[in-house]
Amino acid sequence: MFAHVDINNCYVSCERLFNPTLENRVVVVLSNNDGCVIARSNEAKAIGIKMADAEFMVRQNLKENNAVIFSSNYALYADMSARLMNNLARYTYTLMVYSIDEAFLALGNLPGVDLEKHTAAISENVMRHTGLPITVGVGPTMALAKLANKAAKKQKKDYLVLDTGDKIDATVKDFPIEDVWGIGLQYYHKLIDFGVKTAQDFRELKADFVRQHMTVQGWRLHQELWGRPCNVVKDIAERSKGIESSQSFNSYQTELEPIEEAVSMHAATVALKLRQQQSMALTLTIYLRTNKHNVKHDQHYPSITVKVPFAANSTHQLTRVAVQAMRAIYQPGYNYLKCGVRATGIIPEGEVQFHLFTSYEHGREQQLAELMDTLNDRYGRGTLRLGSDSFERKWAMKQDYLSKQYTTNWKDILVAR
Repeated sequence: MFAHVDINNCYVSCERLFNPTLENRVVVVLSNNDGCVIARSNEAKAIGIKMADAEFMVRQNLKENNAVIFSSNYALYADMSARLMNNLARYTYTLMVYSIDEAFLALGNLPGVDLEKHTAAISENVMRHTGLPITVGVGPTMALAKLANKAAKKQKKDYLVLDTGDKIDATVKDFPIEDVWGIGLQYYHKLIDFGVKTAQDFRELKADFVRQHMTVQGWRLHQELWGRPCNVVKDIAERSKGIESSQSFNSYQTELEPIEEAVSMHAATVALKLRQQQSMALTLTIYLRTNKHNVKHDQHYPSITVKVPFAANSTHQLTRVAVQAMRAIYQPGYNYLKCGVRATGIIPEGEVQFHLFTSYEHGREQQLAELMDTLNDRYGRGTLRLGSDSFERKWAMKQDYLSKQYTTNWKDILVAR
């Protein structure tokens, strides 16, 4: 058995947690540079605000409904996500973090546990300990657990347990095929052509037919909807095919220096994520992007993949490689809107292969990284950084509606009077 847990309207719920006056109001959270809607309260959904709506297109509607608008506060959301995952770990022997607001819990080897009571305890206690409203779906496979979660939301329940064949059959009978985990737009149109409208219709297809038309991934989903587990919970280091940090600029950048500063920040972020999961990277990909939607500007999408001399997670080492790579692909005369750094070839720490004549001071780099992490954990992220990562960050993304960092910045901590 598996449980799928996610936060209801995650970013909005995080904002409401520290500002109760937002309850029952129209609330939206915007994407990078305040471009489009990426989170909505139920009240915002009720007035027709859709996911990914451009802010300028719904501005008047939001104004007329006295909406509260927020820029994405990633420091707050990431910290609240960590608190959620720490709480969920109490209820399982294997926790797989799937995204910032959702996770799967393995529940199959918990002898003597009443699943219904255990699921209710997860729902109630997580809300009590974190203040975040969650929905829990339980099923014999990960796909059915995800389906149970969505079905619970449709039924306005806090949780739903599908632990018998009858319960599963009743739930998949009218469940829309487009809401099934793993059914993208391409598969949706293909299945509609086959007359498949519900999860039950999909289950009734023959397995060989599904594999022929939807490859092995579609076949696995088909098997999972019949209660036969095909997805495997793996360690995060094994799952990671890459770690990326990227961001759009608040305005077009034409000079190399501010772009180098942004690349330095992204390289440092990637290095930190690698250290947090006790991994190292063998290769880095650095890229630049112009605005493909602005046809008046010449377009340029350069990228380069370089091999790190030795697998590393050191901020100093990865930043040096990233900045040198950026200098190689940058060309003057273009209006760049975005840059990013992606680490691949990820291996566990301790498996770094050196050669006999290396002069790379691996131990020193690790000590320096550990010192930076210790100081930044104590005094706030970014307190200690490399000189190539400017403190001014004039290129940083637009955040006109940013809320306080209630849990990660001393000056923003709430004061009780």
